[in-house]
Formats: sequence, structure tokens, C-alpha cells
Amino acid sequence: MSFLPRYKECFFCGPDGDGLKLKIQLKDGAVFSDFIVAPKFQGYDNMAHGGIVAGVLDEIMWWTIFAETRKICFTRKMETEYLTPVYCGTPYTVRGTLLGQRHGSIRVSAVIEDAEGKAIARGTGLFMAAPNVTPGAFSTKLDFSHVSREIKDMFLATLK
Repeated sequence: MSFLPRYKECFFCGPDGDGLKLKIQLKDGAVFSDFIVAPKFQGYDNMAHGGIVAGVLDEIMWWTIFAETRKICFTRKMETEYLTPVYCGTPYTVRGTLLGQRHGSIRVSAVIEDAEGKAIARGTGLFMAAPNVTPGAFSTKLDFSHVSREIKDMFLATLK
């Protein structure tokens, strides 16, 4: 298992600030993150705000695409299904799956599961290549302080 770099200025995976600080991992080709939503991100009565839930799904989908294709993309369209509430202070895992690529678009899905593996929320997304984002400029925004040398070398070689 290896941790992926963090985008320094990201609300969801950035290491600083008031965000979620997701630590996204790669294991056997699967991208995932274990996380707990803090009470400050609740929408109602100890339940995570729906925007936070959607954002977690979007974040893991993005990293799934990058880990599998090395492409820098933007979300074009996303659909989220809330199956049960995501409760603050409760451990969850979010996992991403690359569904396919066609005509410059990339389809991906993600699911948030509880400790027993029950699906709590899921999303699907359509992503497209990010215009005007150069790999070199992007790489300067990544925090590699907690990743293995192997992962760092792989990412930097990809982003040249």
C-alpha cells in the first residue's frame, strides 16, 4: 500500500487548512481513502453535508483517473446517490473505479462504504482533459512529504 501525493491547495486532500485532509492510497491498482468527517462539516444533526459527501466522491474519482491514466482532468458531469447518511465521527472508506474512456471523456465511479462494507453513497462521473494545465505546473502543487520514493518518482516521471 502506498500513499499518493496531496494537492497542496485542495480542500479535500490538501495537508493544511480546514479541509478534510484525505490521505489517498493506492493498493493493488485500487485507489481509496479511509476517512472520518468532522462535526464542523455537518449539514444536519451530526450528518455530513451532502456537498461534502459529493466532494469526497469527486476527489477519489479524480485520483483514480490520475493514478490509472496519468491524465489531469476536470469533472464535466457527476451524479451522486445518497443511500444512507454519512455520520460525523464515524469511519468510512471511499473507493474509486475507472469505468472507461471514449472520445476524450473518462467515466469513473466511486463508493463510500461503512466499516462493514455496506455502500452508504455512490457517484459516477464524466471527466475531460484539463485545458491549459501543464504537467510541470501541476507537479509544483503536489505535496510528496508522506509518499514513498517509488510513488514520487513515478509521479514526477509522468508529469515531466
